[in-house]
Amino acid sequence: MKRQALIFLLLGLFSLTSSTTKKTGSTFSYKVYGNFANFFESENDLLGFFEFKKGDIVAEIGANKGQNIGGLLLLTDSLTFYAQDINTHTLNQKNVDKVIRQCEKYKKPLTGKLNLCIGTEKSSNLPDATFDKLFLSATFHEFTFMDEMIADISRKLKKNGKLYILESTCLNKAHKNYTADETTAIMKKHNFRLVKKDGKDLNGATGLYRMVYAKDN
Repeated sequence: MKRQALIFLLLGLFSLTSSTTKKTGSTFSYKVYGNFANFFESENDLLGFFEFKKGDIVAEIGANKGQNIGGLLLLTDSLTFYAQDINTHTLNQKNVDKVIRQCEKYKKPLTGKLNLCIGTEKSSNLPDATFDKLFLSATFHEFTFMDEMIADISRKLKKNGKLYILESTCLNKAHKNYTADETTAIMKKHNFRLVKKDGKDLNGATGLYRMVYAKDN
């Protein structure tokens, strides 16, 4: 009897582990989590950095096809997300639907909401005073009109809202790379206060940093 009980216990643990793995994705990879896989070592590392709370409204500027938010839909419940970009060839309903289908292989139903927003080089076109969290993942160095975009981001955040910047050295010579200190100096100019700085080089990246800024009103 004891042997049978042990077998049933082991089978139950195997079933629970398999279910959890299916829900969150088999591996922490680009295919499932977008370029977050270049900045975080695991799901727990990602969640510990962002500290999502129930009811958060979150936007990504420079969302490409929405892969990063797809990963967040797997790891969170009942949050509202906005995917924003200026390129309709990458950010469009067709590509987002593809990301959603990929996510549903690991978690169904998805409980979060996902909205699309197309902006310009000077304006995100996101709704004002709406967001608890806004993040840039390998996007900060892409801004042509830096001051205009940071001022725009400030308007989009709620009071006490936070901005998350993930960066590493970009090899495209057309883009300017910013050190962590240079990024903080720019943000300070727009009344953002550095809350957290961490990160280490992963997957061949160099100069990687992860920053959190609070909006000082």
